[in-house]
Amino acid sequence: MNIFLVIFTYFSYCFIAVAYTIKIAKYIKLPVHLRWELYPVMHEEKYHYGGSYLEQKDWWDYGQHKSLWKALRYLLRDYLYFESYLKKDKVYWFFLYIAHISFLALILFQILIISSAIIELNGIRIAGDSASLIKISGIICFITGIIGNMGLFIIRLSRPDLRIYTNILIYFGYMFYILLCIIGLLALYYADSHFLWYREFWKGMFILQPISVSFIMAIFIMLINLHLVYLPFTKAIHYITRLFAFFLIRWDDKPNKKGGKLEKKIMEKMDQKVSWLGPHIEAGKRWIDLAKMDKR
Repeated sequence: MNIFLVIFTYFSYCFIAVAYTIKIAKYIKLPVHLRWELYPVMHEEKYHYGGSYLEQKDWWDYGQHKSLWKALRYLLRDYLYFESYLKKDKVYWFFLYIAHISFLALILFQILIISSAIIELNGIRIAGDSASLIKISGIICFITGIIGNMGLFIIRLSRPDLRIYTNILIYFGYMFYILLCIIGLLALYYADSHFLWYREFWKGMFILQPISVSFIMAIFIMLINLHLVYLPFTKAIHYITRLFAFFLIRWDDKPNKKGGKLEKKIMEKMDQKVSWLGPHIEAGKRWIDLAKMDKR
């Protein structure tokens, strides 16, 4: 069992790293998107009154003046307290916010456990406030995880406007995370009040000397690993893809200049053959050919 836990732990961390890398690479390689063409764009100097650099005479001869700070400030508001959800539905926002606090606390908990194991392997003992921080992050994660996910489960199940957009996988995700948090609290209470044995488990992993853990702690480790394997099949990657959505779609206002990178990307797609047929489209020809026909 001990060797299996070690192997499965290594596998789960490698799996999520590879899966997320593949997904991100796939997003980056996607064709040029259709722009929203919605103004004002957050990083514009003239954002405060809804303006754009396109107002400037001969704008193509001048460089764009972007404010990265404005964009980052908006993203921080969006990531830290989900402003759009707060404006639309305060009850749903409350449980969603708590659930996300739990998820971030779980990441912090894992980082603290792994880093403390590495530090102790280098001869520095973790005790006092540092050890308490691990316990506190775990407690916050488990309690907020139960409250937040249970609230989301009930709201989505009871409200018709949300239920039609909620599939069985989403409900399963809520219940699985609640189970993980309950087992985490039980492990904290009955087996390891400061998760010392969990840290020792990681130390044994790093030096390839697996240690024995209690049954409840073994279940907790298994659930953590299963959660890592499960995450790539959920929408959790939106923490990363939202950056693409903002910077590469919503706020992408770079001009398409002659001989530029954007023109090259567009022309690569225009050289592809049309794969469908319609009254106004001839199949088999390239998009560039159809564009020239329309121009004539």
